[in-house]
Amino acid sequence: MSSTKILSRLPGLRHFVEVARLGSFRAAAEKLHVAPSAVSKQIKNLELSLEVELFSRDRGRKGLELTEAGEILLYRCASVLNELSIATDEIGQLQGLQRGHLRLGVNEVLASDLLPGILRDMNRNHPNLMFTIFVENTPEILRRMHEGDIDIALGYNFPSSPDLETLATLHRRTYVITAMDHPLARMRRIRLEDISGERFIFPHHSIALHQMLQDALVRNNVDVREVLNTNSFTLLRQMVEDGMGISIVIGRFLQYKRENIAFIELENPSFVSKPLSCCRLAGRTPTASSVAFAAAIKTVFAQYGG
Repeated sequence: MSSTKILSRLPGLRHFVEVARLGSFRAAAEKLHVAPSAVSKQIKNLELSLEVELFSRDRGRKGLELTEAGEILLYRCASVLNELSIATDEIGQLQGLQRGHLRLGVNEVLASDLLPGILRDMNRNHPNLMFTIFVENTPEILRRMHEGDIDIALGYNFPSSPDLETLATLHRRTYVITAMDHPLARMRRIRLEDISGERFIFPHHSIALHQMLQDALVRNNVDVREVLNTNSFTLLRQMVEDGMGISIVIGRFLQYKRENIAFIELENPSFVSKPLSCCRLAGRTPTASSVAFAAAIKTVFAQYGG
């Protein structure tokens, strides 16, 4: 609904604004598709209600002129129109959430851990909102975002780019993860040298963390025995829990499904990982659902110091 339609419910004010803008009862009547007498009556009723004259009706002058009281009312009407426009936009966003569609791209480890709780809350608050979730690595998420398949993205290692708008970030620590009965599980902190000779599960080489780990191990002269590599962090954590090997991950959530994994903070990992980020393409008008999702992510990140 436009602000003009809302204002039409206040006929006296609407007639006043049009007469003030056009300087003529007749011109205002033509625009409003009513008789000039109807416009005149509405203005007169408004003046009676306010107990002031809004227009100077000196026939010797060209057209109508606002009185000082009329100038004040017109100024305030402009503010009302502006507030009505803002209210209309906000109501439109609310309706967008009621009937909208959230199209999200997310890294797999987040899809199995952090995301379910956020989606559960959004679905409870906006039961008519539809969700489409693409679980992909970061390069594929970027491709889909540029092609218009998704509106907002959540993941690691997004590049610094002028066409990418970062909405929220969370810097996370690096951990060695082991089964709970592994000897290393009793340690609070660990160095790369401490995992030398261990059976190790690598993320797949298509994942940026793979090369970061390989380079760090080489720089520190640490040899591990690779027993598995996978592009699924869910599988990686499951096999660590089952005792197949240890691994290294960035951050720890495990909010949705608790796993029997020990997280030991890695001291001086000798590589710098990019933060977990929530992003969208710059310059595009955000959907109401993506704005709501970004707000939910900011709340979660704040809980972890982001």
